[in-house]
Amino acid sequence: MKFIMNIGNRLSAIVTLLLLLFMVSCTNDEGESYPITLTKVTTVSDLSTSISEASLGDFIAIHGTGLDLQNIDSILINDVKVDLLDAYSENDILYLKIPVKLAVDITNKIYIYNSLGCQEIPFKTNSPALKLDRMFNEYTNPGDTIMIYGDFFELYEIDSLNAVVDFNGKISKVIESGNNYLTAQVPKDVEENIKVKVKGLKYDVEAVCPGRYRDKECMIMDFDESVPSNMANVITDINDKNRLSGNYLRIDDKSEWNSWWYIAEISNVPFTDDMLDNYENYVVKCEFYTANQLIDGKIKFCNYLFWDAAPMEWNPTDFVVQNFNRWETITLPFVVNRSSTYTDNSYYHSFNMRLEIDATIARNFAFDNIRICKKGD
Repeated sequence: MKFIMNIGNRLSAIVTLLLLLFMVSCTNDEGESYPITLTKVTTVSDLSTSISEASLGDFIAIHGTGLDLQNIDSILINDVKVDLLDAYSENDILYLKIPVKLAVDITNKIYIYNSLGCQEIPFKTNSPALKLDRMFNEYTNPGDTIMIYGDFFELYEIDSLNAVVDFNGKISKVIESGNNYLTAQVPKDVEENIKVKVKGLKYDVEAVCPGRYRDKECMIMDFDESVPSNMANVITDINDKNRLSGNYLRIDDKSEWNSWWYIAEISNVPFTDDMLDNYENYVVKCEFYTANQLIDGKIKFCNYLFWDAAPMEWNPTDFVVQNFNRWETITLPFVVNRSSTYTDNSYYHSFNMRLEIDATIARNFAFDNIRICKKGD
């Protein structure tokens, strides 16, 4: 019996030893690296056609050998590291998304590392340009906070630490930002009719905002210097709580109004021949304030450039308003309708606003700084 037990113990020990050797062998096999080669980069939708560049955020496929994820320690595009959890490999093709992050050291190469070294392949990544769309209110008062909209602010680190707003040489720090907006204080000594820039300091980028701060290029009516012939609907009280940059046009339930009166009219507007001949390249801008939703079919503005021509119409769908009870810059259509009798540009230098509105709905809206601007400026 003792002899049999000794044999059993020896067999058990041998089996245990064999199992340990097997586990060590497996571990060594799993940890062993093998050479990587890189042959081409393609899109994920067309694995046959090589590409040499792509945009941040695009998905690409890297072809070669040794591209099993277990054989890869790290992947870099320029100096930006790719999260291996976001990569996938199959049949020696490595699929990944280009990180949406700017490189500091731009080498235009992809690097793949394992314990045997590094393999690289030429590849260029294209980043979108810093983009500015508009100022929320181009007539924000000096010293007040202005909001500017755009895109890719997070990519370029447009924030309170790494960016400024340039008001024609007068610099203001960014107060707050998100990916598509920022706020900054307008300098108290700011000039009028200037372009505004946003500058990213970390990546040395800048963009110019469309429009002008306190635009004066082609003013139709600002209700201060360019005033309508009848001031009945113009608010001139300097203590008025809704005053923006000076006097303004307000229509409310107390205003002088009926469906055939002009709410504002002015002559000698400095329309250029290009504005009149190529009006599709221009828009009307103004600061607009409303306490009510404009209802389609219930209100319409008819704007005459000449008495014998059909009016330029603004309907509720033309008024894209972000906030109620707050001045903001809006863009409206500019259309030149000509009389069949009087076609020469010399006749089209007035601007007369007529309001058509359902008498039962509330009237509480205001205009200031009505002007012409070129699209995209």
